[in-house]
Amino acid sequence: MDDVSRTTSGRAALSRRDFLKASAISATSAALMAAGGYSFAQGNGKLRVGVVGCGGRGTGAAINAMNAHPDVEVVALGDLFKDRLDSALATLKSDAEKNADHAKKFKVTPERCFVGWNAYQQVIDSGIDIVILATPPGFRPAHLRAAVEAGKHVFMEKPVAVDAPGIRSVLESSEIARKKNLGIVAGTQRRHQNSYRATMERIHAGDIGEIVAAQCYWNQGGLWMHERRPEWTDMEWQLRNWL
Repeated sequence: MDDVSRTTSGRAALSRRDFLKASAISATSAALMAAGGYSFAQGNGKLRVGVVGCGGRGTGAAINAMNAHPDVEVVALGDLFKDRLDSALATLKSDAEKNADHAKKFKVTPERCFVGWNAYQQVIDSGIDIVILATPPGFRPAHLRAAVEAGKHVFMEKPVAVDAPGIRSVLESSEIARKKNLGIVAGTQRRHQNSYRATMERIHAGDIGEIVAAQCYWNQGGLWMHERRPEWTDMEWQLRNWL
């Protein structure tokens, strides 16, 4: 905890942004490793990634994917709303202009930018190997099912569902994926970050004795709320404020 939260003389503490970035890369790496063997077995040597959901998390996940594996190419983007897709596209293009490695990996063309309710399916059908699902979680079960039925590996953000039917659907999709030898990874990044895994291994090994109680705290900013615009329908306003 000291390494993260304190600043010592001559050494800046790890920032929250860097910490979260490292966590996200760890989780994304797990998904890419799951997909890697399959892709290379097909002989193409590249992992072609599509992103469904182009808000802040989807955009960040695309960058995480490019950081996580040397053979990744981000090739397709999809979102329900055009302004969100345009924003993600601008951010990723700007990132590619500043990062020579990402410039080689960012391969999205206008033909592989999809908007609307069917954008998720269009991304899935665009010739990708792995899909990042970063829409509001109410859509996750249906998008996951479409991805595994199409034979795609999946990295999906948490939560993976919002109700009991959704959870049952996710479990069924997981079984379909297992039979097809497809990888599914959820963005529970703490379960993939090496420092957390090492800590849990030591706890389970009894290194600090028997644990009889625990408390956990998480500091985070307030939830966002988008003011309604005149041109938005009730449905669009609710979707943009899904939290």
